[in-house]
Amino acid sequence: MTDKKIHPTAVTAALTPDTASKPLNERLPIPPLEDTLQRFLARIEPLQDEKQNRKTKKIVNSVENIDLLKTLHEKLLQYDTNLANLKPESSFIEQFWYDSYLEYDASVVLNVNPFFQLQDDPTITKEEILENGPYGCHTLQIKRTSKLVISILKFIKQIRHNTLKPDLVRGGKSLSMDQYDKLFGSSRIPPGPGEQTCHLQTDTTSHHVIIMYKSQFYWFDVLDVNNEPIFETSDELEWNLYSIIMDVEKHKHHDEEENLLPFGVFTTESRRVWSNIRDYIFHANDSTNWKNLKIIDSALFVICLDDVIFGAEDNDELAKSMLCGTSKIELDQQKSTVPLNIQSGTCLNRWYDKLQLIVTKNGKAGFNFEHTGIDGHTVLRLATDIYTDSILSFAREITKDVPDIFEAQMGSNNNKHHHHNQKQFGVETKTPNKANLITIPRTLEWKIDKFLLSSLHFAETRISDLISQYEFVTLDFEKFGSFHIKSVFKCSPDAFVQQIFQIAYYALYGKFETTYEPAMTKLFQNGRTEAIRSVTPFSKRFVKSLFDKNATDEQRKQFLQESCKEHSKITRECSMGLGQDRHLYALYCVWNEWYKDTLPLPPIFKDRSWTLLNTNVLSTSNCGNPCLKNFGFGPVTANGFGIGYVIRDNSISIVVSSRHRQTKRFASLMEKSFLEIDHIFSKDYKTDQDNYLMGMHNKNDGNLTHNKSEDLKYLLSGYDYFDVSVSG
Repeated sequence: MTDKKIHPTAVTAALTPDTASKPLNERLPIPPLEDTLQRFLARIEPLQDEKQNRKTKKIVNSVENIDLLKTLHEKLLQYDTNLANLKPESSFIEQFWYDSYLEYDASVVLNVNPFFQLQDDPTITKEEILENGPYGCHTLQIKRTSKLVISILKFIKQIRHNTLKPDLVRGGKSLSMDQYDKLFGSSRIPPGPGEQTCHLQTDTTSHHVIIMYKSQFYWFDVLDVNNEPIFETSDELEWNLYSIIMDVEKHKHHDEEENLLPFGVFTTESRRVWSNIRDYIFHANDSTNWKNLKIIDSALFVICLDDVIFGAEDNDELAKSMLCGTSKIELDQQKSTVPLNIQSGTCLNRWYDKLQLIVTKNGKAGFNFEHTGIDGHTVLRLATDIYTDSILSFAREITKDVPDIFEAQMGSNNNKHHHHNQKQFGVETKTPNKANLITIPRTLEWKIDKFLLSSLHFAETRISDLISQYEFVTLDFEKFGSFHIKSVFKCSPDAFVQQIFQIAYYALYGKFETTYEPAMTKLFQNGRTEAIRSVTPFSKRFVKSLFDKNATDEQRKQFLQESCKEHSKITRECSMGLGQDRHLYALYCVWNEWYKDTLPLPPIFKDRSWTLLNTNVLSTSNCGNPCLKNFGFGPVTANGFGIGYVIRDNSISIVVSSRHRQTKRFASLMEKSFLEIDHIFSKDYKTDQDNYLMGMHNKNDGNLTHNKSEDLKYLLSGYDYFDVSVSG
């Protein structure tokens, strides 16, 4: 477990007028200690054998363990009471959670940052644009990017004007909106000299964006000082983006290699290495590079224009590019149009310490985001709103009666905005009342020496190594979605998909492993997430029934619905802050900060059960919305899988990642598990003629409830029913 450091300044910061004026949600509750321990035992039981479980129960319920935890629990309650007085918009988990991210030293690539891929824009006719576009082969990319950026600027304006409509859940309850203040203008800053942790820096006065193309950096203002968008239509942005692309191509053509080095690759390094490089830049005699870093750090977000095209058959590679970038090194002199042994993958065209909008040459778009201050639900709201708005913008060109999801605001555009003076080029936008703003793209030019050159080289080889250790598989299941799951299977769609993961893993490995799914706790101020533990006695009974030749389909249906019901119950508890993981983690942090030298570590944290529950072999997350094509992240353990999934009305998309652990086979077993469950239910709503699954009759038993589909044969790798004797 990582050592935690709680920074007193972080919990005693004075309220700003903006935060003081915002209505606050209820505070995240700290559950009773006894309840948390009982939940812990309930979640760990299905993952242990009987002997291990008896030992864990004895340790957790021991007088020593409970007495020590009571001391920590009382301190946590006191800490939260002080927080409530000093910083009402906080929660007891806030600083502990920040520290868990900010003290992480390994690369954020594949280990921390997730990605969202947006659906394609149906209003952009690709064939016409590719053939007749005003920006040649870059037209589709430029038009898609411009539309999305215009919508993002409207979103930022809403945040900064405090007019963003609140997130609501069923029943009309509003969610905490605190994370939106950290969405834009934020950056993960490596530790300075003598510091132990990174920092999450947020510039609330930021008004510019960074644009990257072929690893080169440009910037210009997009908001005035009143946070009004400077560019009101996408057409105004297009020439800026095109001029950036043309400027890079001009430099490439003239082989001006000294200014074409990929400084973004430094953000793929471990925090300690990146910290040393920044410290070297800070102490350099020439301040150019340091000023460049400050411009990037303070930008609203980064726009990554990738010079690549992904076709319909390249979904796996596209997911990789969105998550960690691709690594492409040409070693064959016969095929190469660039110098041999040179990295040309998209991993160089990134700045992983910030929110990134990534758009490919053929208009595929998505986000990669730094995770410290924001969770998936917050970025999902951004993705949903801007995708909807960018689509509606097409309708507004036809009729003015189309509603705008962003409320119009009036503001002044006549204020000055200053930045460092870099090289200027491009086409001046026609905004005479904004003449004092930097609306023409400016390039960031870097000063290079031998230390930085060697650092860039080794950073690139290390990220290439890292990328090569992982594989990604996308599954687009289109037979059914949430409508079918609710109407036919009578289950919660999310709970149902969680059962599918358990079936597929059991079919492949014959055992159950710790499975994590985050539950949003934004009903409470700064609530972040709680851990849903998907493996339960109910889910084990259901999964094993599929592989039990004596089980009937009626039993399997019943077991499925009971397992889903249990999963939904746990999810509701977690959403109300009544889980076990965050409370126990906070207690560990309290011990580590205030009692490490005076109290023994409570035995629960030394027991194997604590390690087991925190070794998430299946790390899963559901970010369902029709605007998303895919969503994913890396595995959180060396032997694990990362599973991001999107549940739509009539389809389900899943991205699976692992360190080459039969990822493709695992994903295919998920698909067959979907079909097998449908086969079990099919006789209730289909005739044999309508059934797209051809049943395979069990010759040893005339009972129709024992029909096996070809998919069960597939799940069993061609074998018949078999019994598996494993722990848990």
